[in-house]
Amino acid sequence: MADIRNTPSQGHSQTVNKITERLSLFLGGSYSADTLTRDNSKKPLHERLYARIAAVESRRQRNIEAIAQAAYESADEVASDPDKGQANEDWLARFIDLAQDVASAEMQQVWGHVLACEIAAPGSASVQMLDALTAMVAADLDLLEKVGRIRFPTGYLLKISGRNEFEEFGISEQQIAHLQSLGLVQDANDLSVTFYAPTKGITFDFKGADLIARHPTSQLFVLPAFRLTGIGNEIMPLVADLPVDMDYLKALGQDFKSRGYDYRIRDATGALIEFV
Repeated sequence: MADIRNTPSQGHSQTVNKITERLSLFLGGSYSADTLTRDNSKKPLHERLYARIAAVESRRQRNIEAIAQAAYESADEVASDPDKGQANEDWLARFIDLAQDVASAEMQQVWGHVLACEIAAPGSASVQMLDALTAMVAADLDLLEKVGRIRFPTGYLLKISGRNEFEEFGISEQQIAHLQSLGLVQDANDLSVTFYAPTKGITFDFKGADLIARHPTSQLFVLPAFRLTGIGNEIMPLVADLPVDMDYLKALGQDFKSRGYDYRIRDATGALIEFV
C-alpha cells in the first residue's frame, strides 16, 4: 500500500498538499483533505490518536537527544564549579519540558550549551531565561551576536548621537523593538546612564578593548542608552560573549569628542589604538 504522507492529493492546490505533508509528519498518520472531510480513514480514532502521540514523542526524543549531544560538544568550553553542587532536578525537568520541542539545529546548539553551563555551574541559567529562550528563533542568534559586540558589560547599549538604532553595526530600530518584545531590552527609548568620575576621566572596559574618556570640567558622564533586562544580561554571556566591535568603539569615541570629551582606545594588551 502506498504511503500517502508524501503523495500529493490529486485535484488540490499546492498549499493543500503542503498542509497534508506537514500534518502527516507531525500527527503521525496519513492525512489529507479527502480523508478528513469524508472520514474515509481506515483506522479507528484511538489508533490515529496513538499514532499521533508516537509521532510527537518520537520527534521530541530526537530533539532531546540532539540537544544532549550539543551539550557534550560544548562541555570542553565550559568551566565546572564543584562548589555549586548538582544541577537542580526541578530546573532539569523544566529544561526537558521546554527543550523537547526545539527542532532547529541552530537553536539546539544553544540549548545544549545552556545545559552544559547549568550542569557545570548550577545557577548559570534561570528558569525565566529558559522561558525567554523558547520565544527565540535562529535568526535572533545573529541579532544577539551583533548586540554582544556593542554591549557594555554592565548591561547597557550606549547610543551614538542619541539615536535609537545602530544601523551601521547591523541593528535597526525595529530590531531593538524586537529585543524589547522578547524581554531582553527594557521597553524604554529615553533612558540615560550616569557615571560619576571625580578625576574627570572614566574607563569603559568593554570586552577586548577600553575606551578612556575625559572631560576638562565635568565629573558627570550622562549618556543616552538602552538597558538590557535581567534576563537579557543573563542570556547574553551564554549566547554572545564576544569582543567589542572596534568600529563601534571608535564611533562612540567620536560621539564623545563632539560633546567636548577627549578619548583614547586601548586594546586588550594595553596598546593605544586611537586617541583624540
